[in-house]
Amino acid sequence: MEKNRIVLPASGKCFDMPLYRAWTDKLSLPCTYIREYDISWQPPADTGLIVTAQHYMEPDVSIIRHAVKNNIPVLIIADGILEYKNTWERPSNTPGSIFQPVLGHKIACIGRAQARILESWGNLGKCEVVGLPRLDQLAQKKPSLQSHTPFRFLVTTARVPGFTAQQTSLIKKSLTDLKNWFNTQQSINGKPFEVIWRLTENMDSEIGVESRVEDTTGTEFAEVIQSVDALITTPSTTMLEGMLNGIPVAVLDYANNPLYTQSAWTISAESHIPEIIPELTEPPPPKMLFQNTVLHDNLECASPATDRMVILAEEMVRIANTYRSQNKPVEFPARILPDIQYGHHMPETSFDMRQLYPEHPVFSNVDTAALQVEVEHLTKLVSQKEQMIQDLHNHIKTSNQSPGNTLPQKILRTLLNHRQIARMAKVFRKTGSKK
Repeated sequence: MEKNRIVLPASGKCFDMPLYRAWTDKLSLPCTYIREYDISWQPPADTGLIVTAQHYMEPDVSIIRHAVKNNIPVLIIADGILEYKNTWERPSNTPGSIFQPVLGHKIACIGRAQARILESWGNLGKCEVVGLPRLDQLAQKKPSLQSHTPFRFLVTTARVPGFTAQQTSLIKKSLTDLKNWFNTQQSINGKPFEVIWRLTENMDSEIGVESRVEDTTGTEFAEVIQSVDALITTPSTTMLEGMLNGIPVAVLDYANNPLYTQSAWTISAESHIPEIIPELTEPPPPKMLFQNTVLHDNLECASPATDRMVILAEEMVRIANTYRSQNKPVEFPARILPDIQYGHHMPETSFDMRQLYPEHPVFSNVDTAALQVEVEHLTKLVSQKEQMIQDLHNHIKTSNQSPGNTLPQKILRTLLNHRQIARMAKVFRKTGSKK
């Protein structure tokens, strides 16, 4: 019997999340959601693939291990960025439960940077660079810096800001410092401003602000982030959403933990606030260039992730059926999805010399023909200079052998016409006159 059904164990409200719904309706194979299950659950007989983002707690761990043991392919979905606290400092996690190792046969990584980190944890051959299908709609829009009056800052925290009292205390301190600084400002870089707070776990009441966004499905937040000019957030996937929207993103992290997803701006102490916040209103092009590079390294978004997710899932089913038809254990190649970039990072469209070096007018010249002629003139001039230098070296060498010789007048006149080496010519003339 061909096993073609794709099964998604998704307890609670997970089954209705964009994480799954963004791509499952594009499948050509039958797809079934399992909303209620326990450790004794058995997949349907025609299961060709189990797909889940729930992978580090029971009963999901036992279900995944049982499926792998019984030759049923398992695809894990990375639902966002890797975050240091969640990986290493979350007391409720079993040590190593966050992808150390990946329990399934494959994991759909959100970007190349994430795949590299997971591979460094021993997951060679398991990582597929897919992206996040739920962000496809935002990714296909052409990002551009927003322009609102007043200038709007969005301050957010991760869904779970901290996992210990110490972590929560640091986050509260950082948010309070930020609030207090904003309260002392009438304007920033001469611009009136507004702060929109989106804080979780009652952080808004803790620091005394009103949190205007409470939606957890992502729909309302997507609308809000497109209405702001800059984002300040604790480490979370929100960083990538801000970058996709083309606005400057600053990470707020007083713990100063390693950032698996970097940013062009990081606020890790109160003293950083008055320096960084004004810069967000007028972000320097080199930092925005770096932000775009970070975005495309951490989120595969040059083309729709939905297509890659569907291809990966259905190809895993096909490969598994081929092995089973030959009574062989299921095995998958190191990479199923083709890499159209061949491992390279493609040049950023924001790499624009005119914007990166505005103080150098030469980069504003886009007249190709004029530049080509100028290059030809300069090349000829350089060749002439090189010949003159060689003649000078030859003369010096001859002069050392015959102390009575003087610098030829022709070379001397030529040298005197060029200010940069006129002084050298005068030195040689004076030296010759003394001999």
